[in-house]
Amino acid sequence: MGEPRILRALDRIQPLFGRMGIDYPIMRRVLALKLTLDRRRTTGVAALFRSSKSGSMDFGLGRKGGNALKPKETAEDTDGGLRRTLFFYGLYGAISSLFMLAGGAYFFQAGLILAVLLFIMMTAMLSDFSSVMLDVRDKPILHTKPVDARTLGMAKTLHILIYFTQFALALGIVPIAVGIFKNGLAFGLLLLLSLVLGGLLVAVFTAFVYLVVLKLFDGETLKDMINYVQIAMTLFMLIGYQIAIRAMDMSRISSEFHPGWWELAIPPLWYSAGFEWLLNGRGEPLYIIPALLGLVVPLIGAVIFYRFIPAFERSLEKLSGGTSGGGRKSTSRFNRLLANLLCRSKEERAFYVFASAMLAREREFKLKVYPSLGFSLAVPFIFLFSFATAGEGLSSIDYANGSAYLNLYSCAIMIPTLVLTLKFSGSFKGSWIYASAPIERLGSIYRATLKASFARLFFPLFMIEAVIFTAMFGVRIIPDLIVIAAVAASLLPLTLRITERELPFSLPFPTSDQSGGMKVLGVMLLLGIFAGVHYMVVTAVPVYGVFGLIAASIALNIWAWRDTLHTNK
Repeated sequence: MGEPRILRALDRIQPLFGRMGIDYPIMRRVLALKLTLDRRRTTGVAALFRSSKSGSMDFGLGRKGGNALKPKETAEDTDGGLRRTLFFYGLYGAISSLFMLAGGAYFFQAGLILAVLLFIMMTAMLSDFSSVMLDVRDKPILHTKPVDARTLGMAKTLHILIYFTQFALALGIVPIAVGIFKNGLAFGLLLLLSLVLGGLLVAVFTAFVYLVVLKLFDGETLKDMINYVQIAMTLFMLIGYQIAIRAMDMSRISSEFHPGWWELAIPPLWYSAGFEWLLNGRGEPLYIIPALLGLVVPLIGAVIFYRFIPAFERSLEKLSGGTSGGGRKSTSRFNRLLANLLCRSKEERAFYVFASAMLAREREFKLKVYPSLGFSLAVPFIFLFSFATAGEGLSSIDYANGSAYLNLYSCAIMIPTLVLTLKFSGSFKGSWIYASAPIERLGSIYRATLKASFARLFFPLFMIEAVIFTAMFGVRIIPDLIVIAAVAASLLPLTLRITERELPFSLPFPTSDQSGGMKVLGVMLLLGIFAGVHYMVVTAVPVYGVFGLIAASIALNIWAWRDTLHTNK
């Protein structure tokens, strides 16, 4: 991994830093370290599209010649995916530039593009940008060394500026090029200025959000907020295009667009108003006032935040503090109650409580799994609406006698991802406890962890969808819902049987199974077979066939949970 090229450019203006009272050699070293860590860090977007690597710690379960409970160290993945992240942000920018190819008023073209780009920029800054703005890892080390605060402040400022510039260029380079080609050089330059000012507005807004949260709450609240924004961002990328394609009304692009005063209260339209004012010569206050707001508000916000930087730095100390224990006692009591209901042995109940706590507290696990949960919540309705649009709308669906409710099988598509992710943890080094604890049967660990994941993650979402589908199709589908839930429960141990077994929470997150993709497809095929059998049975034997499916699915679960998870130490 070579030295970042930007440092060579900074070397050429080294005398300027000297005149500012900056210790340039020290600043350069600190900045080089920050940029290197950026390249190794895995961002929310890169986590979705990361290529698979071989594992870094292996407990040998499921492999020939493997020694159970004996960890093996292998190479750790150090590719943080910054280039991959910038590539995908550039891809989003390229997709948004398609709005310009449709033609129409400048106000509408620029408004659509800037709305998409600024939304992506805002969610990305609330997630990935947090690692730059809220970085406190250097404080315990550098603040004990003879390094003045001005030098450290300049290193952090340049780090934020470099990160922001990379991100803004990746997101806007294709739309700017398309704008120049389609509408001329002036349009492209104005779009560049709008992106810079809009990005500054988003950055200032993000910084004030961090400041307010840190002032009112503790550092753990901010970490949770960032984690949920990351989840929302990845979920938006997974299902947002589905909604956009169905909801978009392109008729307004080809016609003359006349904005209302309320539409100019939306920040992206502040900048699109400038296109009408400066390029089309429309000097009405309806366009001039929003355009001036787009120029003045980000600059004033930046000046105000500059004055709050000392308070912001002091508030960052909260990120190094511990978490409060409020609410954990009631959660632990509820976990023990479920453990007594779902688990037979004392050992299995203990691991159920442990797995439930890990699933609730692992932020990186939530980032990997929760988008799949949200996607599985939306997929049945997307399929249902797709069938409706192919016909004459939702009224064309046969709610009384039809079988469209079998789309609920698609909510189980997240189970393979869930099972494959259970072996990862940010606290994987604590997996030595498996070797030191007096465990009688390893099967208890797998069984308890799978039950905890089903009860905490899948079943609540399934119940939400079941209630909605029951309201749509009637109580007649309740036996079918029992079959679908039973099939989904059996997929957990069956997926573990198909994949290589690793102890839960025993591997670091940057690693993944090279053949995981094909194994996930195998489980998907198995789910499709179950859904096909269900459809054929209820079609051939409409009334009583579903009760035979209930009996078969219960028998499948008994076999899967007993024989599949039977493992001796």
